[in-house]
Amino acid sequence: MHTLILGGAASGKSSFAEKYACDCARKKNASLVYVATLNPDAGGDTAERIQKHRAARAGKGFVTAEWWDCSVPLSFDAQTVVLVEDFGNLVANYLFPQGKPPLEICADSAVGDLLRLLQETFSQCADCICVSNEISLGGNIPDDLRLYAETLAKLNVRWAALCDEVYAVVAGIPVRISEAATKH
Repeated sequence: MHTLILGGAASGKSSFAEKYACDCARKKNASLVYVATLNPDAGGDTAERIQKHRAARAGKGFVTAEWWDCSVPLSFDAQTVVLVEDFGNLVANYLFPQGKPPLEICADSAVGDLLRLLQETFSQCADCICVSNEISLGGNIPDDLRLYAETLAKLNVRWAALCDEVYAVVAGIPVRISEAATKH
């Protein structure tokens, strides 16, 4: 089962996603893997954000898999519940690989590449819960962020269509916005 959890910055989406993943794993007696997409070399407040997320999931049974190289799929067995945190970082890692020039690519091509990678990576696991930022609700996007914002928005749309459930988290409150999106 695939689930997408969307929300703005500090909306509570990560807390909800962790609880959701833990509940899924408990029901299926499955192992838990947290796929961390935030590259520690990204700069800014990265180290603090990583520590905050590690502390939040401590003691919950997660094994962490770091996934910064978007050209290589990960593999999981059928008895694993995977939580991917988050698509925003995954898109940034893909478009702006560390130590390399930014990709010269259009959003549609980037989304196609990322969807193939996600489908290959998560087709085997018991459940895949993906967290993503909803950044396009804020209106105007600066030109230097347009490719990133367009790629992330289109990835959210395309992945949501493949998911069994989609949630939006607003002010810490999760709201199911779609069930069995593939049937719509």
